[in-house]
Amino acid sequence: MLKRGVFFAIAVMAAASACGSDSTGPAAGGTPVHTNQVSIGNDFYSAPNIVVAAGTTVTWTWNSGSTEHNVTFSDASSGDKSGGGTYSLEFDAPGTYTYRCTLHAGMTGSVLVQ
Repeated sequence: MLKRGVFFAIAVMAAASACGSDSTGPAAGGTPVHTNQVSIGNDFYSAPNIVVAAGTTVTWTWNSGSTEHNVTFSDASSGDKSGGGTYSLEFDAPGTYTYRCTLHAGMTGSVLVQ
């Protein structure tokens, strides 16, 4: 019985570690989606993790509403905006670029440029 419990614990730990991401993978939020459009809602980015080809311009669009959010990279920011606002950024070099809303913890995403 003890062997089964130890085996189960090892299997659970192995599965959990496989779900993590490294510094080159996407931010939390799941498998990247092939798109260059991201909508910003009340405390979330739709399709927060996206994949684009080098040279693509990505546009974030704020849904209607008065709650302010932003799209902040380490070297670029949209500034705080609310309903109807847009922000576009061109990605020329391959790599993974993570972003977040500095106003709301947990709002994160990534752009994987191939």
